[in-house]
Amino acid sequence: MSLFNELKRRNVFRVGIAYVIVAWLVLQVADVVLNNITAPDWVFQVIMLVLGIGLPVVLVFAWAFELTPEGIKRDKDVDRSESITPQTGKKLNTAILVLMALAIVYLLFDKFSESEPFSREANNQAAISNEEKRTLTPGISEPALDSEKQISRQSIAVLPFDNRSPRAEDEYFAEGIHDDLLTNLSRIGALKVISRTSVLRYRDTEQPIPEIAKELGVATVMEGAVQRSGNQVRINVQLIDAQTDEHLWAEIFDRELTAENLFSIQSEISEAIAGALQATLTPEEEQRVNSRPTEDLAAYDAYLRGRQLMATRNSEKLEEAIEEFRTAVTLDPQFALAWVGLADSYNLLSGYGSFPTNQSIPLQEEALDRALALDPDLGEAYASMADVHVFHRRFEQAEAAYQKAIELSPNYATAYQWYGLHLYRYPARADEALALVRKAVELDPVSPIVQLNLGVAYLSIGEVNAAEQHLLRLVELHPTFSRTYWSLSRLEARFNGRLDESLRYAIEGRRSDPGGLLNLNREANVYTQLGDQEAAERVLSRMEEMNADHPMTIYRTLRFTAEFGSKVALRETLNWALPRLQEQNALNMNAGYNALILGDLDWTRQLFLAAIPEWGEPDQWDDLLAREFGEACIVSWIFDRTGDPELGADLRREAMRYFDEYLPAVTRHPDEYNPELCYLAEGNLELALASLETQFTHGHLESWRHRHRLPLYDPLRDEPRYVELTQRFDALTAEQRARVQAADWSKGP
Repeated sequence: MSLFNELKRRNVFRVGIAYVIVAWLVLQVADVVLNNITAPDWVFQVIMLVLGIGLPVVLVFAWAFELTPEGIKRDKDVDRSESITPQTGKKLNTAILVLMALAIVYLLFDKFSESEPFSREANNQAAISNEEKRTLTPGISEPALDSEKQISRQSIAVLPFDNRSPRAEDEYFAEGIHDDLLTNLSRIGALKVISRTSVLRYRDTEQPIPEIAKELGVATVMEGAVQRSGNQVRINVQLIDAQTDEHLWAEIFDRELTAENLFSIQSEISEAIAGALQATLTPEEEQRVNSRPTEDLAAYDAYLRGRQLMATRNSEKLEEAIEEFRTAVTLDPQFALAWVGLADSYNLLSGYGSFPTNQSIPLQEEALDRALALDPDLGEAYASMADVHVFHRRFEQAEAAYQKAIELSPNYATAYQWYGLHLYRYPARADEALALVRKAVELDPVSPIVQLNLGVAYLSIGEVNAAEQHLLRLVELHPTFSRTYWSLSRLEARFNGRLDESLRYAIEGRRSDPGGLLNLNREANVYTQLGDQEAAERVLSRMEEMNADHPMTIYRTLRFTAEFGSKVALRETLNWALPRLQEQNALNMNAGYNALILGDLDWTRQLFLAAIPEWGEPDQWDDLLAREFGEACIVSWIFDRTGDPELGADLRREAMRYFDEYLPAVTRHPDEYNPELCYLAEGNLELALASLETQFTHGHLESWRHRHRLPLYDPLRDEPRYVELTQRFDALTAEQRARVQAADWSKGP
């Protein structure tokens, strides 16, 4: 018998075919399972090697042995007349056909199925309850619910560099090198680079690299160390694959300590990272990566110190940062990044301290003009300039500046965050705003201010429970970050109707940052809403001690007088306030509301149009209503009663269209925007009452007491339903005020 016939008789071919099909199916299953349990690559390679080695072993076994009714025997021990290999062959044929059918089914499923293969992410997502989905990701489409998105291979987190210099004061130098390298990498559009705020928490950590990478959502991690000694510097860096924990690239740079060498090293590192991650740089990106911001080492030192001081967001440290940046630009007036740092420090000081915005804006604008004249491709400068445009109500220019910032610095989380905040002014664009803030979170997942704005984004679409839970988690993670308490205070008053809880958060925010005027203003505001004149006056006095001429203090004085003083006192206070506000370019609609409380409609109209001239320009209404629709019906009511009834009717009609068509589509709580003002302007008391009853039920009590002093509500004052609402509000606030007075945390400043 020929060898071929003997191989057929012993079913060697059939066994080999069956083995190959089974091995292929095993590999397909292993590929899916191992990928979704994030097993190392070598596990799959071992399985493939074992299966490969197994094939010749199985073929030899099929040649040498035969399956008989008595069990497996050596082929030479089986009498040919008693052999059952033909029957075994038929069984093998059947098995091969079944296995081939399974393989074909798998191939067809893999080719034509539109669903994603089962994965750990899908499994985890399935385990999340509907309530958790609503809490974590309100109003977002299903794909965005995945907390563990597919991680790009071109993503990196640069951990804080170790300072190996003998002098502790060189710590800022190591931090500065790290910060500048992140800035350089953020200009490469093909890379996802985690922001500095989020990587700082891993300073001196003992966490394994794979865990850090998983928390930050990156595929690679860079570690580094800086040693400065005399006029020499050594920078040691290594790029690590987070999945295998193996080095992709490492280098030690020993250079003379000059500005030119420092920037050259940073450029080399950036290009090496891009090469290792197969990220292609455009010619413009390559030019930006290789740019040298200054040739003056002393100016660079001052700039680095300024950056570290600015990062604290502390009012005293911000003042020190301004001095460092001034030193930097004095030493090198061509240092564009230092001019941006100076502008940002002024901006932050106006928000975190008591420096008036009207004074900071000209200084910001001057510094940014210098920066952009020196380097028109600085993305950070465009993001900061957008804030200046917003102050001057140049909204189209602001949006263009944000977009330019993102184009030039695609990994600059602050640009996405600020752009998203800007779009909160436009409720109909809530989805865009939320997407921008989520991108900022992706780039800077641990930053408290970025996470805070995600909570605010949830509020903007009416997802109150989600926002509250998000903000409470943020308090746990960053208990000294005062802005979270400010947001929780506003949430409690505006959405839950709990003014006592609102005050508790306001006080905690003030305690976290006693130098912040915004926190004192919030506390005084809640005391005023509760009707606690003594406590509100006590906090207002603190504001006056801090900065009596600040617009925030002036407006708080007006609100206090409107609530607790006479109309004569309010008129005197308004006459005192207006020249101070106009001098500071800080006049806004609140000034007009105080004139309206006085019942002086002509004065109200004058102040409304001085604050926002576009109210009198119908061709500007489309863009204006997208931002300011909440004021439109009050303005229309004023137009009706000051000689322009047609203008008032047209404006009211446009405002009602916005309320009816846009708001219900973008928020679960359109009633929080006070549509009763439009109904009152129309004279529809029934709809106005229904709206007010809904607001009270939903807990939208922010500024209820102050708003209801407006003469628009006069037609309701004798209506039984309105009287009942007023009594319920008074009873509720009295009860909450009593709880405040009995609580330890409410004892005031």
